[in-house]
Formats: sequence, C-alpha cells, structure tokens
Amino acid sequence: MTPAQANSAPPLDSGPQSGGPGGGATAHPGGPDMVGERGTATPPRSGASVVAAHTDTDRLVSGDAEIRGSRRTRGARIVLLSADSAPPPGRAPQVDAADRDRVDARRAQSKAANTVTGYETSWRRWTQWCAERGAEPLPAHPGLLDAYAEAVAAYLAVADAALAADGTPAYAVATLEAWGAAITHFYTAAGLASPVRARVVAETMTGIRKRRTKAGIGPDKAAPLLAHTLTTIVTAIDADAVGWKAKVAARRDTALLVIQFAAALRRSELVPLWISDIRRLGDPEDRYLQVRIRGSKRSPTAMEYVAMARGEHAITCPWCAVLRWQAVLAAFDRAVATAERRGGTDPAAAGQHAVVRVLDRDATSADLHVCDRDWPSFQAKDVPLLRPLDADGLPHAQAITRPATVPDILKRRAAQAGLDPAEVEKLSGHSARSGAATGALSGGADIHTVAKHLRHRDIRSTHGYDQSQPWAGNTAADHLGL
Repeated sequence: MTPAQANSAPPLDSGPQSGGPGGGATAHPGGPDMVGERGTATPPRSGASVVAAHTDTDRLVSGDAEIRGSRRTRGARIVLLSADSAPPPGRAPQVDAADRDRVDARRAQSKAANTVTGYETSWRRWTQWCAERGAEPLPAHPGLLDAYAEAVAAYLAVADAALAADGTPAYAVATLEAWGAAITHFYTAAGLASPVRARVVAETMTGIRKRRTKAGIGPDKAAPLLAHTLTTIVTAIDADAVGWKAKVAARRDTALLVIQFAAALRRSELVPLWISDIRRLGDPEDRYLQVRIRGSKRSPTAMEYVAMARGEHAITCPWCAVLRWQAVLAAFDRAVATAERRGGTDPAAAGQHAVVRVLDRDATSADLHVCDRDWPSFQAKDVPLLRPLDADGLPHAQAITRPATVPDILKRRAAQAGLDPAEVEKLSGHSARSGAATGALSGGADIHTVAKHLRHRDIRSTHGYDQSQPWAGNTAADHLGL
C-alpha cells in the first residue's frame, strides 16, 4: 500500500468559533493553532486555510470578525477562512495537463534518484512490519499519530536488537536514521505530521546511540582506499588486460577509480560526469584538470569544482587515466555516429573496429606518461564519461546508473589484485573519498585545504574522514615529559 492509497485525514473539530455563522474563526486568540514563537505563525488546524499573513500588527482577522491578539500574537496577522466560508473574490490561474506534467517532472528531480530509491525500499520494509501487526503504514486518522510514534520507536528498537552472524548489530545507526527519513518523507507527502519527530522516537534513537557507544560499537565507516592500495589495484588491472575487450574494461575501470580518488568524489558525483565536466584548468604550469560537479549532496542546485593534479606516477596519473579512456570513447562515438549517418554499416561493428584500431595504435606502457598528448575531440561533449560495457565489450551510450556499480568494480578489481578477502569486504563506494582525505591529512596537508577539496562546510566532517593513526605524526602525547 502506498501513501497515495491511504485514507485521508478527516478534518478535526475546530472548537468554539467567534463571529457570525458565515465566517467564524477556527482558533481562539493567542492559541497554539495560530502563533508559535514570537513573530511567526504556525499552520491552522484542519478546517481552516491561511489567506494572508502580515507583520507589525497584533490583530487576527477571521471572516468578518476581528479578534484582538495577546502579546504572543504580536508581529503576525493571519487572515483565516473557515472551511464553510465562500471563496475570496477572483479565481486562480488555470493549469492545464501539460503544465501539470512539467511541474511533476521537476518535482521528481527535486530529490536524487538514489534517494528516492532508498526511500521506497525503506518504506516497503515499514509497510511489511506494520502488515505483520495488522496495521496500515499510515494512520487512518490524525488522532492515531501518538500511537504510530510509539510504533516507530518500537520498530527502531527491534531493529537495534537484531544481530548479524558475527554478533555485531545487524543494522548501522545510519541505516535506522535512513528508515526514519523515509517514514517522514511519505507521511509528509500524505499531509501528516511525521511520527519520527515525536519525542519518544528521538529519545529512542539517542538511547540506541549511547548504548552502542558504551558497548564500544562505533559508527560504521568505509575502509579508506589509500594510495598504495590503489596503485596495487590499477597495476594489476593493467597486467591482467589481455585482448582488446579486457583493455577497454581496464581503461574504464582505471579511469573510474583514479578520478574518484584524485577528486575525492562521492559515487553520486562520479557516475553522472560528462566528457565536458573534465577540462584543463589552464594554469601556468598546466598541472591541473578541473572537474565540474553538477549538483552534489551538499549543494544539489549548484555547480561545484575540484582540481586534479598530474600524478607523479603514470599508472595512477589522473591525466593519463582520463586521456586513455577518452581516446577509446572518442573513437567509438565518432565511428558509431558516422555509420548511423551514412547507413549500410553496422554501427556496433564500426565502433568495435575503431576501438581496436585505437588500442593497437596506442600500445604505450602504463608506466609511461601520455598526458602530454593532444586530447581527443568529441562531436558531442555533453555525453557520459563513465559508461557500462555491453557483452561485446563496447561502451553503452548511457551513463552508469546502478548505484552498486562503483563499489562492485572496486571490490572485484581489489580481489583480482590479490588483496586479503577481509580487506576487500570492508571496501565500499565511499572508500576512495575516505582514502583521499586520510592520505592527504597523513601527508601533512592542512585540514582546511582538505576540507575545501572534499567540499565540506563543517570542518568536523573532514575530521570524521581522517582515519590515520593518531601516533603516525606529532601528537600531544610526545610533549608530556614522561
């Protein structure tokens, strides 16, 4: 059952009214349904609608009655109409079906696709939990919200008590928080207050965190992918690339891993990259590539930029990795477009022939830099940079869309490089970003410089990424005189 199918909350009794029968007020002066903090208005109860709000007055006007407000009402005036009142003069602009479709399309883009998918998965779990107890996931009446708040608290407490096979908690605190966010999302969409915001739920989550801390169970963090491990992985990728299909996959995977590490990108920032999102910065020494991020977790409606420097070692040089992969894409895209335009030739066959020709012509060892070469040209630059490969080993036209692709590639390549299975299991899609922060801080980079590279607003977030050992450098313990 989805929120849209749930019963609507019926209007509640608005209580005593003031004024004539045609336009009584839905709240008494200074009541909690009218004004919250000083100078701010809170939504009226069901059965009333806010028509206007003004400042610098202590009067509340409802229908044809004027109500004097208390000191709490100063700074806000709300014009209310009861549910039975006639509509105000005039009419609202008409919105046709095409305009509604445009609105719906843009509303759908207000949240990241991965966020929506996560919400839906979490909501299905909550729905199933309720069904097992003979209840709907949404209350049929707002009066049941307190009972649902207790149910949410129990839902989270039960999950907290669940253990994995190794005796550790089956669900991370972040997972429980994500479940709560999903419940809030669907309750809000249904026009209901979220039970997750109730005190009983907040105190339950605080208790869960404290219980785990006292038990020595810290928050789950991605194992950092450090530079020496990345070098081991990409070296093995190159060594194992035998045949043109394996070489195409090697170039794609190397570019993916090196770009994410060098630019410290979240996987949600990595996979949408276009060819045009990476360009030479044009600095005097020509050392940097600029990566444009078209909307991030921190700033979903803004452009952000981060620089990648030329690498000292060719095998992990971001410039070389990007250039080698773009050479394959440019040849493939150009050959496919030409075959489609001229006709008579299978576009896939033409693309394969062009890719093989590029690989044969560019047999330079991965130990040698190629970043001083001319960059390949593309007929269209607003096309995906990182793409899935089909069964024939050729790039798709679309970008990688499955969220798990990035950690899957990392884990598979790490296992092929001979890393310890336990170490491989700890890797995730966040490991490269965590490793970039840890490596830079361990190497002596200033915390503010690292925070800027990771695009953190709060430096405490950057400290949270630092998984370097406290005894690896100069610590206060070295100056205690013991």
